[in-house]
Amino acid sequence: MMPRTTIKDLPFELLELILDHATSGPEYTLESASSWSSRSHFVRNCALVSRQWRSPAQATLWASLRVHSPATAKRLLASPVIGLYGTRQLDLAGVHAGHEGLSGTTAARVLLKVKGVKWLRLADFGRLSVRVLQNDNLAGLRTLLLATSFPDKPATIAALRLPFRLRSLHLFNRTYSPHVISTLFSSSSTSLESLTLLTGSSSPSYPALVRSFPLVAPNLSHFALQHRPSPALVEHFALLVRLQYLECHFAVDLASVLDALPPSGSAAAPPLRTLSLELDYNLSDVSAVVVSRLVDPLRGPLRGLERLRIPRAPTRREFREFGAGALLDVCDERGVVLEVGETVAWRTRMFVD
Repeated sequence: MMPRTTIKDLPFELLELILDHATSGPEYTLESASSWSSRSHFVRNCALVSRQWRSPAQATLWASLRVHSPATAKRLLASPVIGLYGTRQLDLAGVHAGHEGLSGTTAARVLLKVKGVKWLRLADFGRLSVRVLQNDNLAGLRTLLLATSFPDKPATIAALRLPFRLRSLHLFNRTYSPHVISTLFSSSSTSLESLTLLTGSSSPSYPALVRSFPLVAPNLSHFALQHRPSPALVEHFALLVRLQYLECHFAVDLASVLDALPPSGSAAAPPLRTLSLELDYNLSDVSAVVVSRLVDPLRGPLRGLERLRIPRAPTRREFREFGAGALLDVCDERGVVLEVGETVAWRTRMFVD
């Protein structure tokens, strides 16, 4: 007779996968201190199930770290097991983030100790050297959310040798050195697939962004714009020959962006599959822009569109009520899936009951 196996007897790897899956929900993210605290509390409780669960629970605990205070960093650096478990996600915030944050020196020490980082966010440091990115522990880094500037001299930045090749990069509205953007783009020119720009055209770093954009544009499959791009940047959108997912904030001039994209459906440019839009007070305007390009007989950028996402939108009834009924009809005719988020806060801000 086979011996009876209980959940307490499962192998380490399977227990770690179970705990990792259990803590991957939206309620356990790095976005807030409360959600990350809830995650830590849940994993610590799992460690009490049995002795066999302690090591998998500890591995899960180290897999995702949010270090936004000196006290948390002190406990982390004093841990005897730091570096023994891989840390896939690491979120570091500096003292300029509007709360008690880390100094640049402390953040650098944390980056030197943890291993296996694939996702990294650096936010609002005053004196963090860009040389922390040369750390060999970051060789597996694939996603970088950069919301901090670096005080290093241009010669130091230009001499950087980055050990990683990014697949996803988020650039926030900070004053980056021109050499930071060009170095990041050139080192990941063939690997970068997703780029999110939250950098406004008034930023001193914007000219460097415009100059360096052609380095990564031909390889991008996901592109998100959170500010209105300058005409100089829009001119480079013709290089987005692999783009399949486009995301636009309501401040973006949607018509100029769509018209600047290469014609879809050709051998050089596969069709754009998904268009995600954030609306504000411009429902009818956006509807007109999208409809005109969906029905255009020429091979426009939306000819192969499969999905239109509007995460913050009115109900379908309100689409017709406020002049966007044509968008619903054309999406139905063309077989375009329309995903509407129906965020109440958006509707109450736009429409008066």
